[in-house]
Amino acid sequence: MDLRNCPRCGRIFADNGTHRICSDCRHQEEDDYEKVKAFLWDNPRSTIGKVHEETGVSEDTIIKFIRENRLITEGLEIKASLKCQRCGTTISHGRFCQKCQDELVDGFSDTGKEKKSKKKKKSGSDMYIKDRIKERKENK
Repeated sequence: MDLRNCPRCGRIFADNGTHRICSDCRHQEEDDYEKVKAFLWDNPRSTIGKVHEETGVSEDTIIKFIRENRLITEGLEIKASLKCQRCGTTISHGRFCQKCQDELVDGFSDTGKEKKSKKKKKSGSDMYIKDRIKERKENK
């Protein structure tokens, strides 16, 4: 565990790797989330500015909830559109568009590895360095 300063309040807290803010700020953030969620339940199609005015929750915090997939912008009008962090496509929630999510997941799956390993090798006796290293490991 590392000791860090909370980026919101500046207090020192033990970072266990799961939360980036101290427990007091985390509880405050959860309270803010509940306020926003309750307001949007009663007032769908509100703007972020309106939600901010009525709940007192900062616009940046509301956008953070959208990026974390805790709120979806369907039913919430925002002035600035969210962009996919990989390709720049406009999205309604999260960090990546569906296409980029699918590509990233495929990159981690076994099928992605199989596609790369099926590349054609040069004909003849030519070997790639990767093949030589693999062959040495197998012979040991």
